[in-house]
Amino acid sequence: MSAPSPVRVNPLYLGSYLMARVQGSAAATESPADPEALQEEIGQSLQSSGTKVDSSVDPCALPIANSEPDVQKALRERLPLALAGGALHTELVVAALNHPASELPTVEALEAYQVQASQWIEATTRMLAGAWQGSGAGEVDDDAPFGRGQIPDDHRYEITRLLAQVLRDHPDAPTQIEPARMAMYLTVPESAHRSLHPDSGMRLAEARALVYVLIAALRCDFQREVSTVLNDAWTVVAETAERQAQPLDQALDLTPDAWQRALRHLLDTTGALYAATLAWVHRNSVQMIQAYQDRLNAGDSAGADRLAQAYQDRRLGYAGIPHYFQMAVEPIHRWVRVALSEEATVREATPTVLETSPGPPSPRRNRSTSSHHRGSTP
Repeated sequence: MSAPSPVRVNPLYLGSYLMARVQGSAAATESPADPEALQEEIGQSLQSSGTKVDSSVDPCALPIANSEPDVQKALRERLPLALAGGALHTELVVAALNHPASELPTVEALEAYQVQASQWIEATTRMLAGAWQGSGAGEVDDDAPFGRGQIPDDHRYEITRLLAQVLRDHPDAPTQIEPARMAMYLTVPESAHRSLHPDSGMRLAEARALVYVLIAALRCDFQREVSTVLNDAWTVVAETAERQAQPLDQALDLTPDAWQRALRHLLDTTGALYAATLAWVHRNSVQMIQAYQDRLNAGDSAGADRLAQAYQDRRLGYAGIPHYFQMAVEPIHRWVRVALSEEATVREATPTVLETSPGPPSPRRNRSTSSHHRGSTP
């Protein structure tokens, strides 16, 4: 399915649009597409959709040539972009099919949902840009470090992927969660203590960790505000990620860049683990509460009392999430310790080569782990 005519190419439609152009050009073997005209058409479409194009790295750019081999080469170079756009397009179709109010799907209904979802994604992305630059959700300064024009294109694509992931699990989000609130959910406020300055890469890593928890929190009702669940999760996730990074730094003497990359990765994996723990605690808590209710309904008060005591002993319920999360993290800590001990053994067995002109020592990083609170959310 290609973009409607007249064409206003939204980035979410870009994959299917380009794929249609690839197929159309391949079919017209006797009259290949004019690369200059095609480049101009795509550029105008992107400008009308508000997408900033960097001609130096634009994968849509075509060489100004009239030979068919050059055209075919340029079309093949667009394949990764077409596939990436098509993947996002597919995520929205899946979300539309997952919608609880979905009836027998029609092409028109699927397209209508995609339009609604893409508008929500674009609005949320703009709100995130404002929140990330510290000016408040929606108040975007194009010249600011995290303004609309300054967020790297690959990061903007990742934001779209994250939001599409939320829609796949919670397809009613465009009508249930306003863009400003969604941006708030995915932003760690400035009141949080960090060991690194939150550039756009770190902001994106934080948002990814929070998305995992958000998806689980929307599914698992602990009778608490979503912002409260995210605040509690961020405190634990940030503290755990930095605690995991410390032994890596001590053993490998990480450079500042390597430390940052390690921390971003650890935030990602730790956020996913916390979300899985939250879902596990909720599932088992609900099962035991149901069993308790069944005993009461059957008139077995003694059996119900035993289940109530077991519920407390097993530390189920929302208060038990940190306990079970630490249990989930411990095997990972043990694996890291084993891996680092093996690394130390390899280093000891390797002869040291002394440099005749050693460079200056790498600057040490301020890695305070005293507090990692996400901060209060209005």
